Amino acid sequence: MAWEKQELGNFWKPEAIGEEQIGVIDSIGDDDEKYGKKYTIKQDDTGDLVVLPSHKVLQNRLVNAKVGDKVKVTYTGEELPKIKGNNPTKMYEVYLDR
Repeated sequence: MAWEKQELGNFWKPEAIGEEQIGVIDSIGDDDEKYGKKYTIKQDDTGDLVVLPSHKVLQNRLVNAKVGDKVKVTYTGEELPKIKGNNPTKMYEVYLDR
């Protein structure tokens, strides 16, 4: 038996406004109380699998997405928190092409 080291998965961590991921939804993980569902897409340009962030806004916008749907996710920046002391909310636009 040969051991094969496993590295951190290919998670998307957008930083600049306008960053986007375009591809086909490859898998949707089970709903987790803490992190929500895990959406993995297969990128159009490279064929790489990328796990999308589990940010609440993004999760809500992907609620109607299904495996096999083509998706475009664009990071649009941060919105100031409505409750003082909370972190800013990361905002996204999501487009589905079925």
